[in-house]
Amino acid sequence: MDKKNIHICFAAMASFAVLEFLMLSYMKGYFGIYFSPIIFFLASAGVAISALYLVHHLKDTDKIREKDLRSLLVILPFIAGLIYYGYSIFSQHPIDDSKSDVFAQVLSPAKWLLQGDYPYQDVVLPSYTMHNTYLPMQWLPFVFAVGFDFDPRWIPLVSWVSILALFAYLVPINFYAGVWKNMVWYAIVFCFALFGVFGFISQNSFDYSVTLEMLPVAYYILLVLALLKGNWMFMGITMGFCSMSRFSILLLIPFLIWFIWKRYGTMVLLKSAMTTIVFILVVFILPFMTKDAHIVSKIIGNYDNGAFGEWQVHEWQLPGEEPFQLARGMGAAIFFKRLYEYDIKDGIQHLKQVGFLFSIVSAFFMIYLYERNKKIINHDWVLLGGIKLYFTVFYTFVLIPYPYLFILPVTVTGLILIKAYSDIYLRSKFFS
Repeated sequence: MDKKNIHICFAAMASFAVLEFLMLSYMKGYFGIYFSPIIFFLASAGVAISALYLVHHLKDTDKIREKDLRSLLVILPFIAGLIYYGYSIFSQHPIDDSKSDVFAQVLSPAKWLLQGDYPYQDVVLPSYTMHNTYLPMQWLPFVFAVGFDFDPRWIPLVSWVSILALFAYLVPINFYAGVWKNMVWYAIVFCFALFGVFGFISQNSFDYSVTLEMLPVAYYILLVLALLKGNWMFMGITMGFCSMSRFSILLLIPFLIWFIWKRYGTMVLLKSAMTTIVFILVVFILPFMTKDAHIVSKIIGNYDNGAFGEWQVHEWQLPGEEPFQLARGMGAAIFFKRLYEYDIKDGIQHLKQVGFLFSIVSAFFMIYLYERNKKIINHDWVLLGGIKLYFTVFYTFVLIPYPYLFILPVTVTGLILIKAYSDIYLRSKFFS
């Protein structure tokens, strides 16, 4: 392998990552409502392409991991710092159902469940009533917030930070024991991976304070870690977490099935699949869907209705402005809105179709790449590159490009940076 090219690849990956982080935070919308989404997409795609380059230029990761507790200790200050900063921001914004329906949708079902009532009732808000749009793993963890009476925003913040730290602790290999220089550089890379979400919290404090998106993103960190480790039960449970939080994973499943089958074998695939199925049965179908078989269709219908509302110019906006959420510098929705001014519903439908098509194509493209290069492939990097490519495409075509939704692809970039540094600079084979 060519060390120079790999160093260049890591530098390019880091550069694309910086641009992606900035486009979600300090440079959000900087290039205007039409160029900013394009630059954001190119930066995110650049990370995916850089990751896929390593598929052909790094040997497979050794199965034996050498963990050093000091690698966790050196990142603790950054973990504590982000937790404190995240808390300081949401503590300035008291929970108010008139500003966001998110808290009502997670706290109401949690409260009803503790009372022994059916959780999927209509949620009553100050100015309207709506059906709960969240899958169980979006609101079940908040049973603890209701039961112990603490701010529910602690749960996604602590979950995201602690699980990212777990990933950073478990991923390194051949971490030269006793060499503090490597640990310090690893801490710097970890801090760099935190930068995207730190910038998001800093520049999108309201979105951060009224949403809980860091919780499902934490599930995806666990899923990536499970897929790298190969434990069938861990993979099955984390797949259940992700599929029961947001629908974004559904079109990626063909690639994940192929990856598990090819890397870990038929039995591991079957066991993990059965674990996922049992999980979904236990947490969703048997307790809830048996009482209301139309829950999923109601959830999808709410998404469509929400999209139609956000594609309209709000009454508090100035004449001639584009819809607020579509003009914040992310996603392709703004272009479809301009193309379908005459029929917004038609535009939403076509955006859904194009998003579905390109997302499923990206998943099957990764299967093709895997098969075409199976003799020289690095399994870890076809996984990471594939996941990053998929989420780059999926969220580009999301119906409402809320900034908080992009925490997921940005977090995947953070995981890629941590893994790239580990594989390139903490592998004895790289220097042999």
